[in-house]
Amino acid sequence: MKEIIKVIKNKCKQCYSCVRNCPAKAIKIENGQATVIYSRCINCGMCIKACSQNAKVVIDSKEKTLEILKNHQEVVACLAPSFVASFHQYPYKKVIGALRSIGFSQIWEVAVGAEELTRQLDEFFQKKHQKKTYISSPCPAFVTMIEKHHPELIKYLLPFASPMIATAKIIKDIYKERDIKIVFIGPCVAKKSEAEDPQFEGVIDSVLTFEEIKEILKEKRVSIHKSKEGNFDSLYCDRGRLYPLSGGLLANLKAVKNFKDNQYECIENVSDCANLIHALSTDKVSGKLIDVLMCKGCIEGPKIDSKLNYYDKLNKIYEFFETNKVGEREKVYYHVDLKRHYRNIKDILSDPSENEIEEVLRKTNKFTQEDELNCGACGYDTCREKAVAVVQEIAEVDMCLPYLLSKKTKLLDELSERIKEVTILKEELETVIESSYDGLVVTDGEGKILKTNKAWSKLSGILEDSIDKSVHEIQDKYLMFPSATLMALKEKRRISFMQETRSGKEFLVTATPIFEEDGKVSRVVSNARDIEELNRLKRQIEEAQRLQKYHKNFDNNIIDKVNIESENIVANSFEFGEILQTASNIAGVDSTVLVLGESGVGKEIVAKFIHTLSKRKDHSLIKINCGAIPENLIESEFFGYETGAFTGARSKGKPGLIELAHRGTLFLDEIGELPLNLQVKLLRVIQDRKIMRIGGTEEVDVDIRLITATNRNLQKMVLEGKFRADLFYRLNVVPIEIPPLRHRRADILPLCYYFIDIYNKRYGCNKEITFNAESALLDYSWPGNVRELENLIERLVVTVNKDIIDVDDLPSFIFQKDENMSKKIEVDGILPLKEAVELLEEKLIYRAHKKYSTTYEMAKALGVNQSTIVRKIQKYLKEDAGEHY
Repeated sequence: MKEIIKVIKNKCKQCYSCVRNCPAKAIKIENGQATVIYSRCINCGMCIKACSQNAKVVIDSKEKTLEILKNHQEVVACLAPSFVASFHQYPYKKVIGALRSIGFSQIWEVAVGAEELTRQLDEFFQKKHQKKTYISSPCPAFVTMIEKHHPELIKYLLPFASPMIATAKIIKDIYKERDIKIVFIGPCVAKKSEAEDPQFEGVIDSVLTFEEIKEILKEKRVSIHKSKEGNFDSLYCDRGRLYPLSGGLLANLKAVKNFKDNQYECIENVSDCANLIHALSTDKVSGKLIDVLMCKGCIEGPKIDSKLNYYDKLNKIYEFFETNKVGEREKVYYHVDLKRHYRNIKDILSDPSENEIEEVLRKTNKFTQEDELNCGACGYDTCREKAVAVVQEIAEVDMCLPYLLSKKTKLLDELSERIKEVTILKEELETVIESSYDGLVVTDGEGKILKTNKAWSKLSGILEDSIDKSVHEIQDKYLMFPSATLMALKEKRRISFMQETRSGKEFLVTATPIFEEDGKVSRVVSNARDIEELNRLKRQIEEAQRLQKYHKNFDNNIIDKVNIESENIVANSFEFGEILQTASNIAGVDSTVLVLGESGVGKEIVAKFIHTLSKRKDHSLIKINCGAIPENLIESEFFGYETGAFTGARSKGKPGLIELAHRGTLFLDEIGELPLNLQVKLLRVIQDRKIMRIGGTEEVDVDIRLITATNRNLQKMVLEGKFRADLFYRLNVVPIEIPPLRHRRADILPLCYYFIDIYNKRYGCNKEITFNAESALLDYSWPGNVRELENLIERLVVTVNKDIIDVDDLPSFIFQKDENMSKKIEVDGILPLKEAVELLEEKLIYRAHKKYSTTYEMAKALGVNQSTIVRKIQKYLKEDAGEHY
């Protein structure tokens, strides 16, 4: 007999649902994967229903059926009575028409065979008078359960074939002179196995599930809705259509009427079947007839392929039965032999000894009865039952979940310690590699990059995602040529030379091969040292030393007294230091402050600085941009309004921004944009410290510190009548004028570093700026002041695709000189251009020679190479440039 149910191994996920739901324990677990033990399998399909991963599949009979339809003219489809529950969305006549369209010559109801079987059973019970219990045999899964697992109970089985076999035999008998092929279509998987029983050879030619016949219709592109209607070719049938329901057999048998209520019973699930088998085995059953189904009627078969619930399916069967009655007709009796026999095909497994069972239990840490949790996670009801299965080699020790969890915990503890040790070593190594100022890159013996550090990415200009790339690719793209790694691999020795990147950067690289025992190169470690970067660091140290010397000579009484608490303030220049000192001095009093300066110089920063140092720092700092609020709204924003003050006002009114600044600081930015009509009201607020909401009748006291700011000339506006003089004098109590960035160049580079750090953190970058780029930024006039500098730095951080921002990355406008720059050079007369160039060159070299102590500093100031400076000194100053190193 063929294997009916198979397991798709790569879909099995070790959930053991099939083990748990198999009533025959016909599932074997091997290496964590389930397989079906066919010698024990009863083909009930419970494992198919239980498998959430769809790893259990039924043998496919579609190809066999299509071959039959292709090669034979007369093929009869036998439809199980439950078909109306599976094809519930279609009229049954449409289903018949669809089946005819794919080649079936006749369509029969299996209910015909069910009724003939009922008739012969009635005759059987009329002849039998002995006191004996019989079990109905229409369910092939239960019959197989008895044959394979409890053959001692075969004596209780009624010796009659199922309705499927009965129908097929009737058809074969009627058309005995013709070559008729029969295909059964139903919801039961076990029917495939029943059709293969040797005693029924040649009766059923193929068995399809409802799912399979629907797939054939789909493949043939047959629409049931569009199919022509047809009628059954089978003869009259009636109550046989109730066979797929629980108790369907009992509902058909007339003999039941002669039984007492306690003499017949209906069993319709796996659990009750198990109880029945136990009761029969112990001779505790006294009834005459027990109708047994493994499912709750055939309408709950594993391949019913219907989305209806149980009760809807039940109603469909009754509805079909009631609406298709044709009245009383003469009964047709068939003379076919429906008797069958049963076989003892029991698969006997080994019977483990108690010692063997206890040994398995000990392997899973079960030493006492209390340790046997019987949790059922393995699919077996008890730990001992699972231990027996292990001895019988159909289960595995590792199926025990509590054991696996304890084993996992122990293993995790061991691994955790090992990982902790390895992690510490790895972190130490990573720290050493990343902290190296030199660039490091490690490759395997084929030139594949395994590890780099940030210094190498910075030197080479190649992003850190180069891991897994090959140095062959880097060399082929001329990112670095030649490759020291490839040379070391080829020559199998340490290689050192000066290497140049495509961008023109030079550095000293050393590649060292690491050999295995057989002499094969397994790794190459390359070290790269940036000579230019070392020179840059040297210049920065010298610059820092000069700044330190400058600050020692500076009047420490100015900057030291300023308590800069805000991290947003960058002050390195003397000019801005004086501003902060003044702001610090007045922060402790409530005098009105007027902050003046061009747009973008940092007026708001100074206002916040004053507020932070003031006694009002624990209260609000309310900022109002007088130029950003529409003129028709500015009064309501300043002073607020009462309920119903104007159309569109909030029903509960709204406090103004001045009122919200109570006990805090009010910062009025762009005060020069304030309309004249509001200037009067603001003057009154300054004088009286009171406001009145729009639509209000009572004044509200306000305790505020006023700070204003503007980039306009208020005195000129007063003369032009655009700003009230009395308000100007009220505001101009303590004026603070912030110089533009071009007048405090000592702040440019610190601000650059500050903004680079901010945007590096914000965008996850690691950008730095070269000395030449710094020099260019220092020379620029910055008409947009600090705001322009910040915007430029953000632009460079996000657009430059390498970590080093060089002078070539700066926008062109940075290099456009002011018109005033030409005034630095005066021309008194006309002389040959070459002579003029040499004269200017000589003067510049002379001045630089006097000002700077080394040729490197001179080269930096004049923007040329140090070697050029040496040549020019020898040309113009006629002295040994080597002394001026």
